[in-house]
Amino acid sequence: MTLRPRDPLLLAARVVTLIGMSLAALVASVTFIATPAVVVMRDMILRELAANGDCAALSASTPYAIALILLLISAMATCAFLFQRHLLRIIDSVGQGDPFRPDNAIRLAAMGWLTLAIEALSAPVCAIGQWVAGQVQDATSEFGIDMSGVLLALILFVLARVFREGARMREDLEGTV
Repeated sequence: MTLRPRDPLLLAARVVTLIGMSLAALVASVTFIATPAVVVMRDMILRELAANGDCAALSASTPYAIALILLLISAMATCAFLFQRHLLRIIDSVGQGDPFRPDNAIRLAAMGWLTLAIEALSAPVCAIGQWVAGQVQDATSEFGIDMSGVLLALILFVLARVFREGARMREDLEGTV
C-alpha cells in the first residue's frame, strides 16, 4: 500500500480511522471481559448497591441486565471496528488511485449492514438501560430513536451501487481499449 505522498486528507482519514479502530477494539475487549466478571461478582455488586443506598427497587437480576448491556456494547464496538476496517481499506484503495473496484462496492454494502446492526443493537441496550436506571438511584438512561444511523446505512447502500456501477463501467471501458 502506497498512499499518494501529497494527499494530507487521505493521511488524516487513515490516522483517524486507525485511532477509531483502536478505540473500538479496546471497548469491545474491555466490555467482553467485564461481562462474565459482573456475573461472577453479582452478589458483591448487589451488596455494594444496597450498602450505598443506591437502590430504588433493586432486583437480583440487575447484575445480569448490566452484563447483557456490556455484551451488547461489545458487539456494537466489534461492528464499529469492522466498519472502520472496511473504511481503511477503501481509503487505501483511493490512495492507490483505484477506488472504483468491485471489492469497494462490497465493503460499502457491508458498512451499511454493520451500521444497521449497530442501530438494531442499540435498541435493547437502551431498553435494558432504562430498566437498570429504574433499579439504581441517581442512574440515568436516555432512550430515543435516532434515524441518522438508518440514513447513513441508506447512503452507504446507494454508494455501494454507485461504486459497483463505476467498476462495471471501468471494466467496459478497459475492454474497448
